[in-house]
Amino acid sequence: MPSINILDYSVRSAQGNLNQTLDAMQKAEVKISSKNISIDGSEIAIPFFTFKEEVAQNQQSVKEAIKSLIEGIVGTLDKEKRASTALIVGTSLVDFNLMQAVKESIEQKSQDSFISQKNSIDSFAKELADEFGLNEYTMTISTACTSSANALLEASNLINSSVVDYAIVVGLEIFSPIMSSGFYSMSLLSQSSPQPFDVKRDGIVLGEAISAILLGRDTSKWSLLGGYSNCNSATITSVSQSGEECVEVMQKALEYTHLDAKDITALKAHGTGSDSNDLAEINAISKVFDNPLIFTALKPYVGHTI
Repeated sequence: MPSINILDYSVRSAQGNLNQTLDAMQKAEVKISSKNISIDGSEIAIPFFTFKEEVAQNQQSVKEAIKSLIEGIVGTLDKEKRASTALIVGTSLVDFNLMQAVKESIEQKSQDSFISQKNSIDSFAKELADEFGLNEYTMTISTACTSSANALLEASNLINSSVVDYAIVVGLEIFSPIMSSGFYSMSLLSQSSPQPFDVKRDGIVLGEAISAILLGRDTSKWSLLGGYSNCNSATITSVSQSGEECVEVMQKALEYTHLDAKDITALKAHGTGSDSNDLAEINAISKVFDNPLIFTALKPYVGHTI
């Protein structure tokens, strides 16, 4: 079966576009800002990787942010290719109207009965697909930290099944007071900066980012061979410290892509910076790979973008 290739991409992080992000990483000039969250009626500032130009917490702003990112990619496709291009979004964001209702309930404010306006992130995907002349097949996947990874796998499945010939996969995250407060309440947030796998690590720094990848079978030097996803954890926030759940996922990914552990030359770890997750990953990597392996994490540069 012909490989599924990465044909185009676009990135917007707290450091800027892809080139600006890479430049900040190379020069060690990564900038971390802050956001305020409400905890028990008090405003608390937390470290946060924020966009240089704010994306407001409303439906229209998020839609426009997605549109501005993918229009360059869409512009490379002719009318026929667009008609066979699915739009898949991976995000932890939900209906903003629902988020507001939950927030008011937590703060015990009087509120009107919640009525869903059916204007979620998936509504944006459908609207943008129609606007750009893409295939009517759209999907939004929200599985917390694995949202975008699962979106990539689902896009690959759609192309392999000949449902579409191409897929634009979008990963999206903006500041969410409710989500940030949740991480804070579980004592998972760093008080300074993310330092995954470091002895001084003290937790996560959340962040904003939008990225998009165009997948298809046209010739390219980059391919998506496949992967594996599983929902099996020891707690609501982490796997067991032995890393057995991570071992299973990596071994299955290697099996499904017909690769051996010795074929892997580099690995991008989840690297949240929390004690339990980092320990689980280190243990899992040591169990799957016999030889020393180069691995890295991106969260010190762009934050934990869910």
